Amino acid sequence: MLTLPTGPNAFLTFTVALLVGIGIGIIGFALGRILAPTRELPKKKERYECGNPPKGRARGIFTMQYYPYLIIFLTVEPVAIYGFLAALAAHDYTLRVAGLLGGMILLLAPSLVFGLKWAGRLEVWSVE
Repeated sequence: MLTLPTGPNAFLTFTVALLVGIGIGIIGFALGRILAPTRELPKKKERYECGNPPKGRARGIFTMQYYPYLIIFLTVEPVAIYGFLAALAAHDYTLRVAGLLGGMILLLAPSLVFGLKWAGRLEVWSVE
């Protein structure tokens, strides 16, 4: 049976790791705010196409045409990461690991199907 570490050392390790992670995020955000240019130029508001002359007004910062690919990425990446981690423990806990990965794939399958379905829709890619 797998036993988890307990006691003050485990809590201290978790707390330090959490604070370091949050601190790195805050430092990165602060450096981005300090070092980024703040001038508002009209060129920033223009839309850019992939090598094509732009037409019409810009739709916004987040266009829906890339949303399905984001869903696909966010669905496949955890399965891959946990798959590699589970491969380390698979020789000791074969049925538990298979059940965990199977359940995770079943939970993430609907969002993967949705993302793949929407990635192929042509109206998402239209400009107007």
